[in-house]
Amino acid sequence: AVAALPVEAAVAPAAAVAAPIEAPAAEMPANDMAPLADALPTPAPAPQLAPAPALTMVAADDGEIRQLRHEVAGMRQVIEREMNRFTDERLRGSAVRATALDLMDEYGFDAGLSRDVAMQIPLETEAHRGRGLMLGLISRKLPIAPVDPLEEGGVIALVGPTGAGKTTTIAKLASRFAEKHAPRDVALVTTDTMRVGAREQLYGYGRQLGIAVHEANSGTDLDQLLERLQDYKLVLIDTAGLGPRDRALAAQLQWLRAARQVRTLLVLPANTSFGDMDEVVRRFGAANLQGLVLSKLDETGRFGNALSVAVDHALPITWVTDGQDVPEDLHRASAANLVLRLEDLRRAADMPCNPELNHAVA
Repeated sequence: AVAALPVEAAVAPAAAVAAPIEAPAAEMPANDMAPLADALPTPAPAPQLAPAPALTMVAADDGEIRQLRHEVAGMRQVIEREMNRFTDERLRGSAVRATALDLMDEYGFDAGLSRDVAMQIPLETEAHRGRGLMLGLISRKLPIAPVDPLEEGGVIALVGPTGAGKTTTIAKLASRFAEKHAPRDVALVTTDTMRVGAREQLYGYGRQLGIAVHEANSGTDLDQLLERLQDYKLVLIDTAGLGPRDRALAAQLQWLRAARQVRTLLVLPANTSFGDMDEVVRRFGAANLQGLVLSKLDETGRFGNALSVAVDHALPITWVTDGQDVPEDLHRASAANLVLRLEDLRRAADMPCNPELNHAVA
């Protein structure tokens, strides 16, 4: 009996605490519940977790992922470099393939395209047939626009970096079209309204050719203007020359993407390095490019750079330009003529005082 007392004493308070919780609230006056509420222990507040450690862990994870990606990219570059070196050594084991690689390097072709072409040259090819076979393989890789856009008419916009020759190319296209039709069938539009010199240049060409010139200051203006010009057989849009990293480029490209029935062609200066041309194509790709105009052929001896970019991005080449004369220095792109010009341009670069080689006809 003595040992049971502590158990009963322990159970009694628990029952006393449980009874008021189970009893209906109506059976106990409100003022009798106050002492019991005061006797119950106050629950401890929930601990607040500091966000800093979690953010630190996330930041650390992101840093580790970036570091891992950087290491993987570095490993990939090393593997690709070693594989390319091994491929070059194997290709140079053949005299005819080695000669093709050297020639394509002189013409300015990208190393990847050069390897691809050299690998397709049969080992048993005779030395005197190597160059012709190489040029034939290159010509088959060139993406050429099957139809001259001038024959289709409609609305054509030219985009490209500063100094690419867009305005002069616009004038050449307008003049060429007016020769077959009439000046009243062509309309010129400029979106480069901020630079007075660029705008005046287009107006000057318009006066010489008897062709009307219009301006558009925004995407809305362009839509409304194209609506008014829909009866023209050909509308050529000259856009502002912008660098590939210019913040205004995105807005300009958005105008063209939003405009209806506009074919956008990139004017790419051939006297630029492969890396710079590649970046230009990637940046201006947001305009949904449908073709390529290779300009300034008369200012380079390594035309292969531009052809490599066209092949890598599968951009159909529409026209090439090789001077300032309007419209004489505009030529319809042809795979055979382009590859034949490779040697002419290389020799012209070595002998810059020879006017015939400097101004070879495509």
